[in-house]
Amino acid sequence: MNSAMNKPIVGYILAFVAIAMLALIFGEAWSPLTHTTWGVGMAPSGDRAAVARVLPSSAAYKAGVRVGDQIDVMSMPLGDRMRLRSAFSPIGTQITLPIVRNGQRQLVTIVAGPRAGTSRLSGWSFLLGGSIALLIVALIAWRKPSTATAALVLYGMGSCTTGGVVAQFSWLRDPWYAIVAIFVVTAFSTLPVAALLPFIVRFPRPPETHPGRIRLRVADGLFWAAAVLCLFEALYEPVLYASWFAFDTAMTMGLMALVLAFAVMAYRDAGGEDRRRIGWVLTGLIISAAGYTAFNTMDTFMVGGWIAPFAAIAATQLLQCALPLALGYAVLRHRVLDIGFALNRTMVYGVITAMVVVVVSLVDWLSSRLISEQRWALAFEAVITIGFGFALNYIHGKTERLVDRIVFRARHLAEKRIEYRIGALGFSSSASAIDEALADDAPRILDLSSAAVFGRLAENEPFTRKASFGWNDGSTSAIIDDSLLVRTLRSLERPVVLDDVAIAVDNAPDGAARPAIAIPIVTQHELIGFALFGSRSDGALPDPEEIGLLAQLCSAAGNAYGAVEARQWRERAATLERSLALQSS
Repeated sequence: MNSAMNKPIVGYILAFVAIAMLALIFGEAWSPLTHTTWGVGMAPSGDRAAVARVLPSSAAYKAGVRVGDQIDVMSMPLGDRMRLRSAFSPIGTQITLPIVRNGQRQLVTIVAGPRAGTSRLSGWSFLLGGSIALLIVALIAWRKPSTATAALVLYGMGSCTTGGVVAQFSWLRDPWYAIVAIFVVTAFSTLPVAALLPFIVRFPRPPETHPGRIRLRVADGLFWAAAVLCLFEALYEPVLYASWFAFDTAMTMGLMALVLAFAVMAYRDAGGEDRRRIGWVLTGLIISAAGYTAFNTMDTFMVGGWIAPFAAIAATQLLQCALPLALGYAVLRHRVLDIGFALNRTMVYGVITAMVVVVVSLVDWLSSRLISEQRWALAFEAVITIGFGFALNYIHGKTERLVDRIVFRARHLAEKRIEYRIGALGFSSSASAIDEALADDAPRILDLSSAAVFGRLAENEPFTRKASFGWNDGSTSAIIDDSLLVRTLRSLERPVVLDDVAIAVDNAPDGAARPAIAIPIVTQHELIGFALFGSRSDGALPDPEEIGLLAQLCSAAGNAYGAVEARQWRERAATLERSLALQSS
């Protein structure tokens, strides 16, 4: 995700904004300013607002404000309208209400007072969910500052509630309070969801294809349209007092659907690790959208008087952490795990471990029932436990091999076949057989989309493509010795994920066949060649175990190339000796 912005400064600024939002979240729970009230509740009434409820013990009730009174909000200053709408101001703050009652107009001054109780949003789940989201956003913004992560910081602002944030700035004098309140209501309500549009079209990097650039322009246009609508709502909601809840919910769900659609299109067009990262974002987005939908559904019913279980509210709030968690993993990790394989293996081993625990528990139960003498029962249990302790490593090794052979049979066969190719390389009689093992056998066994082997005949010559799979005749056939790829492999002497080091092979296959991994072929610390491997056919990057197998194969290939060359030199020497012997005779 490149940007023309000054990376260090912008990164620190974006991270600071995210941390400031985190402070505001805790302020919503603990700041005294969020526990005040005017003592009145408002509702729409034609071109005015009407008093819907009045707290009997409030200063407003004592001043004569009653349910049904109409408020001529249009004649109030903007700052007073925002204070009345947010319902929070420092204790003792006064505003004047122009009340119309029975056709008579009168001015009534009300005073902010303390409010009993705390908001349901100030619970631990809200603080935890917001903290997780904003800490991840701050880390991403600091590490990867760009236009995309600036949009992500705006998305993180959605962890705050507009009323709670406005309350913390209610000590400001007008017109500053009005300006801050309008900004907060605009930026913290629906706009954070719209910020996912410019983010997702630039993740994990700005698009280079024509359809991708079109999606970028459309997403940016929709974001600014949403910003205008949010500003309109912030300005006119305190005037109209109309119910914006249904509109906001519909707008948010529509934006979520658009973000999901853009993510699916980006996933379809991407390849390699980019596709894997977008897949993580898709998963997190779906889970977060489900949590958001459930939370707003419960919120709708709670407006009517229904009280949702606290556990349900907490669960929906924590589910919304799925997207920042997935983003953090996809953006900050250099490698993406094969999570499906890891979860399946963990589940199987967990079941087997549970079976071992059941066996030990059964032994304990039988010993306590069948052996009446307590000392003998304890001794029997001790022997069984010690026996399990000594056999644990043996059992684990056997179990792992058994599980790999039965449950993960396809993967186990692929690993064994690569191991057989490694052993067979030592008996190669020609370099072409080694090239075939690297460029044809290995990608077919591991279901890779492409592979290519490069080598050279002499120093200072370019590395030429000797064999390939998934490469066409028009792809590059030579890479110069002074290229960044060659110099990097020569310095590291280990496998390199090309996206991690920002190296691209010119004129290489595109899409899923694009080279994703480069593995050096080294003999006595001399780079004699290298192999380029693409992603798997499903677009995922090979996992660390598979890369390790490919590295072993390339290491064995280096020894095999050396053995073949040595054998050829011996044959040449023997031929030369026979030729000299014939000449001398």
